[in-house]
Parts: sequence; structure tokens; C-alpha cells
Amino acid sequence: MAAMVLPILHSIVAVLTSKTRGDGTREPLGLDIPKQAYLTLKKDFDEENGGFSLAPNFPPPMGLEFLLRYFHRTQDEKASEMVEVTLEKMAKGGIYDQIGGGFHRYATDNNWLVPHFEKMLYDNALLSRVYLHAYLVTDKQLFRCVAEVTIDYVLREMTAPGGGFFSTQDKRTENYITGRFG
Repeated sequence: MAAMVLPILHSIVAVLTSKTRGDGTREPLGLDIPKQAYLTLKKDFDEENGGFSLAPNFPPPMGLEFLLRYFHRTQDEKASEMVEVTLEKMAKGGIYDQIGGGFHRYATDNNWLVPHFEKMLYDNALLSRVYLHAYLVTDKQLFRCVAEVTIDYVLREMTAPGGGFFSTQDKRTENYITGRFG
């Protein structure tokens, strides 16, 4: 039995540790993939507003988590700077609900000021995590506060009465329709 399974395991490992070229052949994954990802984020980084794209501006929690890990591994200050600028701009912008807490799905502008009035559970979970990790790296109280307020928002507004969580809160929610934000 082991003689049958071992070749299959080897072929699975070969696929998982290689990438496919355009012609269908495979080549081993290089050890420089994290550096390539970092350089791509660095090239796309908006120095003025934070983030990595033009409007609509979606929060990039996974990219920011990667940059925090990259900084931890390499001590490349630019990686930490990109995280800090982006998180500060988001926290001070309209994408972050300054009254009720939590993050809206995206900003319709490059400055993170004009939100799309919808809040997603996964965005708020991932963003509270990245703000907490950034606080642990930088000791910036703003990041700690945003993480705490975001978690409080999720527990207050997105927890279902019977247990579990709601996946979204959109602009048709009573508070948004009546203008009672918070």
C-alpha cells in the first residue's frame, strides 16, 4: 500500500512546490516570492492616501498583514510605513464609521473619505486583526483603539440573537435609512 501512496504524495508535493508557466511546463517556486510580492505592493502604494489602488478603494487587510510579517522578517522600514500610512488614513477617513464603529465595505474615492454604506463581517474581522497586529508592532494607540471599537461594533451590531453573526449590514438598515448613524 505504501508503495502505491508514496509516488502519489511525491507528485502532489511537486505540484504544490512549483508554478505553471504559460506553455504548461512547471518550474520550482523561488524563495524570492515574498520579495516579489513586497516589491509589487511597494510599486502600487499610494504615498499620499495609503492603500494600493485607485477608487473605489477597498481595504487591503491581507496585504497589510503580509507587510507586517515581511517587516518582522526583514526589518524593511518601508513595509511598516505602508501599513501605518494606510491604517491611519483609513481610521481618520469616512470608510471607518467615526460614530458607530466598524468599517464600511469600501470608499468611493482615493482619500478613504466617502464610504459605500455597507459593512461586512469579514472586513471588520480582518481589519480588527490587522489593526491589533499593527498596534503590537508600532505601539500606536490609534491602532489599538480602532481594533477595540471595531470589535465592539461587531459584537453590538452584527451578533445574531440566537448565536452566530450576521454577514452584512447594509444601507437599508433602519439607522441608515433614518440618518441615525450609531
